[in-house]
Amino acid sequence: MDIPFIRFAFPLIILYFYWNTLVANPWVEEAADGNPNALSVTKAQQLLTQSKKMVQAGQFREALAPSLQLYKAFPENHIYIEQLAQIYDALGQYAESAPMWEHYLQYAPTPTDGCPMLGFAYENLGQPELAFKAHERCWQFEQNNSDMIFFYAHGLERQGEYKHAAQLYQQGLKRSPEYPDLLIGLARAQMQTGQFAAARKNIGHVLEKRPDNTDALFAEGLLHARLGETRAAVRSLEHAHRMSPGYKEAEVLLAQLRGQTLRHSK
Repeated sequence: MDIPFIRFAFPLIILYFYWNTLVANPWVEEAADGNPNALSVTKAQQLLTQSKKMVQAGQFREALAPSLQLYKAFPENHIYIEQLAQIYDALGQYAESAPMWEHYLQYAPTPTDGCPMLGFAYENLGQPELAFKAHERCWQFEQNNSDMIFFYAHGLERQGEYKHAAQLYQQGLKRSPEYPDLLIGLARAQMQTGQFAAARKNIGHVLEKRPDNTDALFAEGLLHARLGETRAAVRSLEHAHRMSPGYKEAEVLLAQLRGQTLRHSK
C-alpha cells in the first residue's frame, strides 16, 4: 500500500519545489551561463531584502552596492533594473539612470511603467531631443494612456507644434475630462494659436476645483499678460509664487510685469 503512494507523491513533491522556486517566487531566475557575477537564490533574496529596506529608509547610496550586485547577476531582470534606475534618479546620477530606464523599456513586460522617468532622466541631462523622443516612444506603447498623451503633447508644445499638441491634449481629455494637466496644456496651446476665450475657459475649469494649482495660476497670469490685463496677471502670478516660491517661470514673468508697471507709473 505504501509503494503506490510514494510513487504518486514523489512527482508531486518535485512539482511543488519547481513551482515554489521558479514560479511562485518572482525574484528567482537562472543567472546567465558563465556569468562571473552569478548569485545563489539565497544570496539574491538576501540582497534584495537588504536593498529594499535601504531604499525605504532613504539610504540610496547604501542601497546602490547590493542593487548593482543583483543587476550584474541578472542583467535582464526588470525588477532589479527598475530598482537600480530609481536609486540613480534619487542620487541625481542621471547619466547612469537613463541607460537603466532604457534597459527597463527593453525587458519589462509593461514598458510604460518606466515612463516618463526615461524622459525626465534625459531632461535632467540637458538632452531635450532625447527626452522628446523618449516621451514619443512611451506614447507609441500606449496611445490611449492619458499620462503618455500628456507628456508627448507637452513635448510637442515645447517644440512649437501647438496645433498638434492641442489635438493630443483634446484626445486625452476625451478619456480623462478632469485631468488638470491636460486642460492646462490645452489652454497654453490655445493661447499660442489665439484662442484666448477657450484658453480662459479651460484654465477657469481647473481653478474652480483647484484654486491653488500653480500651473493653472501661471497659465492664467500668462493669459492676462497676453491680453494686456497687467494687474490681473500680477495677482495670478503672486498667488502662484505664494503656492510655489521656486516656480522660476512665474518669478521671471512677475518681475517683468512689475518692471513695466514701475516704468509706466513714472
